[in-house]
Amino acid sequence: MPVWLVKLLETKGDLRASGVIPALKQLLDLSSRTEYAYLCHPDVQHVAKLNREGAFCGYRNIQVLSSHIIGTRVTGWEQLGDDIPSIFQIQDMIETAWDRGYNARGRVETGGIRGTRKYIGTPEAQAFFASMGFPCTVQAFKASSEDDNASRRLLGAIERYFQQGAVDSMDSKVRSTLLPPIYLQRPKHSLTIVGLEKQKGGDVQLLVFDPEFQSSSTVVRLAGKATLRRQSKVTKLLEPYRRSATHLERFNEFEVL
Repeated sequence: MPVWLVKLLETKGDLRASGVIPALKQLLDLSSRTEYAYLCHPDVQHVAKLNREGAFCGYRNIQVLSSHIIGTRVTGWEQLGDDIPSIFQIQDMIETAWDRGYNARGRVETGGIRGTRKYIGTPEAQAFFASMGFPCTVQAFKASSEDDNASRRLLGAIERYFQQGAVDSMDSKVRSTLLPPIYLQRPKHSLTIVGLEKQKGGDVQLLVFDPEFQSSSTVVRLAGKATLRRQSKVTKLLEPYRRSATHLERFNEFEVL
């Protein structure tokens, strides 16, 4: 890892935003397109990449999931400390997980990640959380033929996940849950699933935190000014978080954690 990048990560750390889930709830309630939606635990923070940092999306999504563990004080949260672990700390913890036998083939495949900017994916994220005793499982969705649709099966599984955790009435437009977010790996990129939306036209889409999007703090601030009559504003604020079925159909495989 070049010296300038080490200094950038040490001084800037990350771009994080709190209150994004409550802001999305407010915007989805206002959206004339939305039939219903589910959202994960409201304490989850959005952690975005810094400019020029490179392919650290996997680390940023691990940080998002860590924000849930720390914010909700689930059993074992003390292992992460009072703050979201840095990229360097995550690298050390994954290396330690490999030492303990968690997805240890990752070290062989990557040659080690400590002090590098090598890409990490679902196996490394699973090793990170499983080594500390946080229950997590990987589920893969892969198209087996041209007629098969991995994205459709992914959307179905995500809706079932949120349905079983809804704490609001199923008659509510936006149904809150206390569920953790979900790590999503698709070819060449990873995101964090924070909810699911069904639109009035029947389209179902994911609601995600994308590490590439750096303006969640602005969205939180502007959400309070949005009104039912300004639908174009509501749509614009929600757009960075929506991933439609059409978008997802571009990919023939996914993994979730």
